[in-house]
Amino acid sequence: MKMSRSLRKVNFILVFAVLMVLSIIIPVAAQTSANISFGIRPTKALEGQEETFSYFSYHLSPGTIFTDEALVLNDGDELITLKIYAADGVTPQNGGTDFSKAGEESLGMSRGTQAWIALSATEVTLAPAEERLIPFQVSVPADVAAGQYVAGLVVETLPDEQSLDSGEGNSDNPDEAQFAVKVVRRVGVAAVFDIPGEQVAGLAIEDISLYQQDDEGSIFAIDLKNTGNIFLQSQGFFIVTDRNAERVITTTPLNFDTILPGDTISFFVPRSARFADGKYLLSIVLEYEGKRATLEGIGMNIKNGQHQIEGQVFDNIFTPEEIEVFFETEEKGSSFVWMLIAGVSFLLALGVGGFVYWAGGKKEKRA
Repeated sequence: MKMSRSLRKVNFILVFAVLMVLSIIIPVAAQTSANISFGIRPTKALEGQEETFSYFSYHLSPGTIFTDEALVLNDGDELITLKIYAADGVTPQNGGTDFSKAGEESLGMSRGTQAWIALSATEVTLAPAEERLIPFQVSVPADVAAGQYVAGLVVETLPDEQSLDSGEGNSDNPDEAQFAVKVVRRVGVAAVFDIPGEQVAGLAIEDISLYQQDDEGSIFAIDLKNTGNIFLQSQGFFIVTDRNAERVITTTPLNFDTILPGDTISFFVPRSARFADGKYLLSIVLEYEGKRATLEGIGMNIKNGQHQIEGQVFDNIFTPEEIEVFFETEEKGSSFVWMLIAGVSFLLALGVGGFVYWAGGKKEKRA
């Protein structure tokens, strides 16, 4: 009987230790959603791809024509009238996916994809808790090039005009200026088109600038262009050196979100400290789809706290071997940190489990 109790305690210690380690190593996935009163989504997900319940995903050949349907829902408490339209996919600031406004076109490769979608309705009125299926037809142009494209199905409220006073006090005062603003709420669901053919990954770092500097630190703007025909994410480093490129002042890891093909977008990189007066060199090194993009030796002059970007003043600051060291150091450092956390957690779990075992043994002896 004593042996059985001891074995149960040992098992408890081991299981507790494993759970503690797993809780540190495995990232927690959390989902949040905005408290909106209406929405639009697909009616089903692709087999084995549950994430496509949140967006439409199509693998199509040029010239394909087919029909599908979207579910529009009102989960609010009031009757609501919604405008429905197709839009081009665009890349918002700092990456990701968004959609053009009604009647506007994107500037990237997804320009004109809104014309691929013909909706059966352009407006719908829904009672509280009501849902409505909206059929639509997709017609892929026969001459479309290979690559990945994004369109969107967007629903938005009709404009709600509201008056705002310019200041505090009695809004009935005729001397107090008033402004009329139109409030429109909109949400959309992506339609991703994957056209077969050669997939090309390309990234150009077009510019680096000091967007802002104050007592709280500095913010740099980095302009990237997806020159390929597939969605692109990238990671790498923002490196600041002295003017002679002899001393690295700071190295900031970068992890940039999706850029749609053909789009140019600005990513903002904050730094908690401001730069003192002096001359510096700015460089960006990014890795994507097994390739690398660099922009090196951009001069920055800080004088009396004011900044000036001077363009490229140095070329080929870092050798390929030095760039490789940046990525290897980051990878090793990250692995070491996680292994250290896991090791400490395991020892902590064993310590807690051992205390439980010891305390239980003392209780048995007393009994």
